[in-house]
Amino acid sequence: MASCHKEDDINNQTDENGIITLLSYQWKKSLHNQNSVSNGYISDAVYYNGNIAIPTTNGENNRFLTMINPNNGETIWEWNDNYLPYSNQIIIFEKYQNNGLLTYQTGDRSYCINLDNGTTQWKFRRESSFDVRLYPSYNGDFFNLLPLIDGRGYEEQIATRVDINTGNLTNEVIRANYSEDYINPDVNLIGGITNIIKLPHSNNQYAITYAEPSPNWVVNSYLGLYNASSKQWTYERKLMAPPTVNSSAYEPKIYKNKLYAWVGKNIVCHNLETGEQIWRKAFLQDFLFSGFIIEDDKIIANNEDTFTYCLNPENGNIIWKTESSGTSGRMSYLNGIIYFVGGSTGKLHAIDVSTGEHVWKINAGNLGESSTSNFKTNAVYVFEAENGNPAKVIALSHLNAYSFEAYQ
Repeated sequence: MASCHKEDDINNQTDENGIITLLSYQWKKSLHNQNSVSNGYISDAVYYNGNIAIPTTNGENNRFLTMINPNNGETIWEWNDNYLPYSNQIIIFEKYQNNGLLTYQTGDRSYCINLDNGTTQWKFRRESSFDVRLYPSYNGDFFNLLPLIDGRGYEEQIATRVDINTGNLTNEVIRANYSEDYINPDVNLIGGITNIIKLPHSNNQYAITYAEPSPNWVVNSYLGLYNASSKQWTYERKLMAPPTVNSSAYEPKIYKNKLYAWVGKNIVCHNLETGEQIWRKAFLQDFLFSGFIIEDDKIIANNEDTFTYCLNPENGNIIWKTESSGTSGRMSYLNGIIYFVGGSTGKLHAIDVSTGEHVWKINAGNLGESSTSNFKTNAVYVFEAENGNPAKVIALSHLNAYSFEAYQ
């Protein structure tokens, strides 16, 4: 990789509203050794032992997952042991980390990387494509979602526990109970598990969302509570939202013994013990790309209507909303500020969680790149202040990784 270097001669700038649009950086690192080529995507930040993993290339056709030192951008190791290293991008939509191992899924290809040294722990070509989403189990392994065709020829998506040390599928399988009121005629689909989340302070219970098809590509999403020891449902089929088009429940989060998720164009809240819905908030569009986080006792959500919303988790009331960007990357939180890259703006955004006011809208084209350069909707990495060094934010353009001093 090309060497890293300190900031060029850049003066900070603000717009007429006092929002920072140009900020000097601590260091930048080229993501490509020579020529600029597409270099993959990581949706959720990968941290390990104080370092971070980012997608890079060698300037030609080799794509890498590269572990770097966040203090100076120097490379620690590179990995590109995928099945098509000269054409496959490093694209990690969802990942699972445990005990120094990182695993992710793309199509029928499963990978597990040793984060200590960047070697391959295991890799597989599966018999069929698996879902990219991975979910922790209680014993340190993880669940993967894959299709199953039963003896009647009906298809459903099931959850199977995978041994993280070997990549082998185990015999632990979770299946939901479906009404079979409607079977999708194109693929004979009766339903599928969509998310699994461990309950805190438990060693055997999972909150599980699943979906059933209806005519005209409409989906009904349900919540259930599953006991892995007894293999019984404590409750099931708690409807999460009105039928939605081509969208089921995503990204459930547990906060103060309640479960929150977005379902189509809704954010919902359920009582975790009973499964009953506490509130539902409808929006104009969905939250597919950026999702939501819960910080400072607030729900922060990026909607495809190009607004960022702040909701009260107790009742779903909107505390503030601010115009930001559609199709944004995932949000990272640090010291009262959320950071993310706007897909429609290409800028590195920073918003004060307490007020909803923007404090950054930084354009990569102002950092010595071409005027049309953008930040990419990769994960944004954040670090607390440490050892006398200020807190930092690391974001990727299509050409470089930049480290900035955090807003606060």
